[in-house]
Amino acid sequence: MKKTPGQNQPQINNILERLSGGAGNLQQNDYDTWNDMVGSAPKDKFGRAVYDSIRQVDPDEYVEHVTPGLGGTDPLGSLTSGQRGGLLQTIFGELTRRGVQPQEVARNAGIGSLDPSNVSPNDLAGLLGNLQRENPKVYGRVAAEYQDQPDILQSLLGNKALMGLVTGIGGKLIMDQMSKRR
Repeated sequence: MKKTPGQNQPQINNILERLSGGAGNLQQNDYDTWNDMVGSAPKDKFGRAVYDSIRQVDPDEYVEHVTPGLGGTDPLGSLTSGQRGGLLQTIFGELTRRGVQPQEVARNAGIGSLDPSNVSPNDLAGLLGNLQRENPKVYGRVAAEYQDQPDILQSLLGNKALMGLVTGIGGKLIMDQMSKRR
């Protein structure tokens, strides 16, 4: 039987605590718990919650999160080159869908390489910092592609936005359940 969001809260808090120490701290059962609550949310509700949460993060704090070495972290460096390339392709696909030229955004962000097979953590950090300031709606659809992968989401969003996301998703799911009971 699937647990309600409130029943999963202690486990989700444990997952968030482990994620704050780095994606490598996740345990296999963390993915199941995550997917029960967060990964199973409808993509549109998930995307909206991501958009709402990423807008609440101060741009300087976000840049500190994603930029390798700042704040003593390197969340994008913990991703494999394939994961970074996939993330870059997903971002460029969403920009294109929105009628925005990825090359222009990359140039404004100071990215050295547009090649997904060769994107560095620094280049991806520059792009993400620019997007968070200039195009935060992109985050909703991009993150929805990774909603069942908390390690990638933590690297993409950071702890503050991830906690806001979990709170937002939990609240939305609870409200949906309550409205169905009426």
